[in-house]
Amino acid sequence: MNESFLGGALTINNAIFDALIAGTGAAGYNAAVHLYDRGVSALAILSENRLGGTSRNAGSDKQTYYKVSCAGAEGDSCREMAETLFAGGSMDGDLALCEASHSLEEFFHLVSIGVEFPHNKYGEFAGYKTDHDPRQRASSTGPYTSKHMTERLEAEVMRRNIRIIDKTRVIKVLVDRAVNRAYGVLCLENGKNFVVYLARNIIFATGGPAGIYGMTVYPQEQFGASGVLVKEGVAFANIAEWQYGIGSVAFRWNLSGSYQQAIPRYVSVDKDGVEREFLSRYFSNIRSLSRAVFLKGYQWPFNPEYIQNEGSSLIDYAVYVERHINGNRTYLDFTRNAERNNAIGFFLPDDIDPAAHEYLKRSGALGGTPLERLMRLNPAAYRLYKSHNIDLARDLLEIDVLPQHHNGGAAVNIWWETSIKHLFAVGECAGTHGFRRPGGSALNAGQVGGLRAAKYIAAHLKFDAFFETKDAVEQALEAAGKFEREFVTGGGGNAEDLLRRIQGINTVSAGFLRAMDNIDRGIEAIENLEVELCGVNTENHDPFFRVRETRLFSLLLLGAIRYYIGQGGQSRGSYLIMDKTGGVEPGKQSVPEQSILGLPILGLPFLIDNNFGGSILISHYDPETGQFVHRFRPVHPIPESETWFETVWHEYSTGKIFNGE
Repeated sequence: MNESFLGGALTINNAIFDALIAGTGAAGYNAAVHLYDRGVSALAILSENRLGGTSRNAGSDKQTYYKVSCAGAEGDSCREMAETLFAGGSMDGDLALCEASHSLEEFFHLVSIGVEFPHNKYGEFAGYKTDHDPRQRASSTGPYTSKHMTERLEAEVMRRNIRIIDKTRVIKVLVDRAVNRAYGVLCLENGKNFVVYLARNIIFATGGPAGIYGMTVYPQEQFGASGVLVKEGVAFANIAEWQYGIGSVAFRWNLSGSYQQAIPRYVSVDKDGVEREFLSRYFSNIRSLSRAVFLKGYQWPFNPEYIQNEGSSLIDYAVYVERHINGNRTYLDFTRNAERNNAIGFFLPDDIDPAAHEYLKRSGALGGTPLERLMRLNPAAYRLYKSHNIDLARDLLEIDVLPQHHNGGAAVNIWWETSIKHLFAVGECAGTHGFRRPGGSALNAGQVGGLRAAKYIAAHLKFDAFFETKDAVEQALEAAGKFEREFVTGGGGNAEDLLRRIQGINTVSAGFLRAMDNIDRGIEAIENLEVELCGVNTENHDPFFRVRETRLFSLLLLGAIRYYIGQGGQSRGSYLIMDKTGGVEPGKQSVPEQSILGLPILGLPFLIDNNFGGSILISHYDPETGQFVHRFRPVHPIPESETWFETVWHEYSTGKIFNGE
């Protein structure tokens, strides 16, 4: 069936899928495999760009998968891992238990399909500690762990002949408001054609909302589609919580692990081409500086708790001031050590912090230049940049403090279903993390979410009452018509320019340094763009829909940050609240005003939030009123789960575990 829509044709696909998945990353592919293996074969995967996305095109020095430890004599359990996840703050305990309980199941599922996690000759999958991890739960295949996962899961999808519909982006979820259920999606194909797909269940696996910022560690191919969910009124959890850290600019990559353990120089270059080592203004001696740089390898995300006492996150702050306040370009230099005219002393092996000294000595990488140390620690880290025409043996590596991962996202229950029935969110677009999480837990959460959603969909499919095809088509046409009437064709601002303006506002207002004045100005500026959002390019609608989605998501995000600060929320997770009034309580002090003006101060006193770790900030847009609503709710505690085998066997075999939430 064809209809006219926004100057083009709208095609209604009359087939009703049992499940549609949006996204071809590790989370989306995994959900598809698990659905198919549970008998849900009437499914398809929608992809804006099958070869794009973060899972396939991002990584780190040693990209981590986090799971219950399963090697050596150190004890561990699902409950203990859940407690670690829950202890991060603002995380639901029931979700933490789900992620922990399925972590080994999903880890070994990946192993079974060919992801080469290392084990010793006895078959023990050895682990290592990651940030916020009390045990050795982390594993890795190297810098491209998520890429390897995606490729192997894609091969499994292909082996099952699951349909992939490429060059297709979801621009609207079709929702029956009377029963609060999703029943299909309106998509944009190849930038100009419109098509409706009907489905009993929809899984969003579209990754994090990378497109709201101008520069990120996310790959160029990642934009995200969270704004589509916002538009339908989906509730979001912890939307204000992100991770930020030092990444390279020309080629987007986070500079953790060996890149920092090699202790490179941090240099800036001013507009006249004058180079200097700027960290000496922030650290009292070479030992403190070398310790902070070395620890940045383990403590890569910015953390306000790591600023004081010359900690590793003071480096992020220094980079920001040097680049965005002082107006210089900032770099890592692997070609030489700190020079003799450095105000805090010449770099010699005996000068550096004892912990860094011991690590480098045991690794046979104590002497030489940073590059020589890097080549000893991890030669693949050098080859990575060389493959992108950046030679660390010759070139300075330009850096900034950049958004890297969204810890928040669509609020989900224990089956990863959103606040709209039959609409699920898995991977980074799901808000299952608190404000502080162990490194690598995101990869596990994406796999577990897909498994949980697939189990639930398969269990309920035969009992699902759905519209007749004729009724579903009529509802879809009505929804598409209402959607079309929101637009005014012709005139208005340029969508690409408007998108860049919104991204610039978010970079200033929603970065790792946050101030209420900037947030208020940002909200006002984005709201004022509304009158310009009326230009539709009929040859390519894609930028137009992107800017609409980004605008709406940005207003929800900035509103959540303003609400958090307005309720007395302070620095936590991966951001610093810049309160130039000197704090909210007598006798306490936040970052002084002069630091905002670019005069770095040692110590940097500020407030760490201790008030909201037991709460989750829930935010949503009301499609009927156009209002943005924010509220705190208590976290769900870790449940006292039933583990008596006979009881579990009965509840599982009868399907009782799938009843309710």
